[in-house]
Amino acid sequence: MTADELARLVDDRELVREVSLAGADLAGKTFRDGIFENVDFTGADLHAAGFARANFITCTLSAANLAQADLGDASFVQCNLAGATLSGTRLTKTRFVKCNLARAWFQNAMLSHTVLLECDLGHAVLSGIRIERCSMVKCATSGIDIGHTDWHRAALLDADLREAKIDGAKFFRSTLLGANFAGRALPNFAMAACALGGSDFTGCDLTRADLGQCVLTGARLVGAILAGAKLGRAILRNADLTRADLSGADLTQAILVDAKAPEANFANANLFQSTATGLIAPGANFHAADLRNADFSHAALDRADLGGVILDRTNFHAISEQATRMPSRQGVLPMDQERITSESWLERARV
Repeated sequence: MTADELARLVDDRELVREVSLAGADLAGKTFRDGIFENVDFTGADLHAAGFARANFITCTLSAANLAQADLGDASFVQCNLAGATLSGTRLTKTRFVKCNLARAWFQNAMLSHTVLLECDLGHAVLSGIRIERCSMVKCATSGIDIGHTDWHRAALLDADLREAKIDGAKFFRSTLLGANFAGRALPNFAMAACALGGSDFTGCDLTRADLGQCVLTGARLVGAILAGAKLGRAILRNADLTRADLSGADLTQAILVDAKAPEANFANANLFQSTATGLIAPGANFHAADLRNADFSHAALDRADLGGVILDRTNFHAISEQATRMPSRQGVLPMDQERITSESWLERARV
């Protein structure tokens, strides 16, 4: 089939089905609104071709050249684009569902409002691009290259990023629920105002990382290095900070309700106006930390070191402090006997 014959079928709104266009030269041609089913575009030259609003169903585009093509508002369902070139391609409101995009090349592509659902992005190259309001859900991401990408209000869900190339990537107001970064060295990593609930940062080096205003509910940060990190207004409810190093970290107005931090290091950290009610931190080091206006009600601080802490209107209501080192209580709020009575009454009422 020639390019002109294909264009006529598309113009007539005909379904293009079970046709081989492997190796065809379709560069610069327009096939807007085309419907392609089981079409073989293997190795085809589709450079600068127009496929806006086209639908591809179980098509093969492996090793195809789609550089600078227009795929705006196009849909790909169960298609094979392994090794395809998508450099400079327009991918606005494009949808990929259960597609093979392994080793695909996206450099300089324009990704905006694009959806990738259950796709294979193994070893795909997206480095250096801006990813605006895109969603990548349940995609295979082994060895993906997202170095120096700029993610803005995007979603990358349940992604395994342990082997990803990620240096220089920046995330802002993006959602990375369930992401796995375990064991990564990510100093100075930028993820301000992102949703990271259930993510795994076990053993990560996040020295001086920007996690300000992040939602880290239920996140695993066991043994993570967060020295000097920015965690102002971060939500760490139910997070696991066991043996984490938060020395010198900024936790201003952070939420650590019911977080687990046994043997964690908060030395010289800023916890001004933080809420750490129910914090479980036996053996933790708070030496010289700023605890002004912080609320540690019902926290477990047994064997913790609070030497040299800065206290001013600090709330230690009903804390557990067996063998706790706290040389001075100057600046601690007085015991609230009425609150103790009411809490005791509520506890009896639950039984």
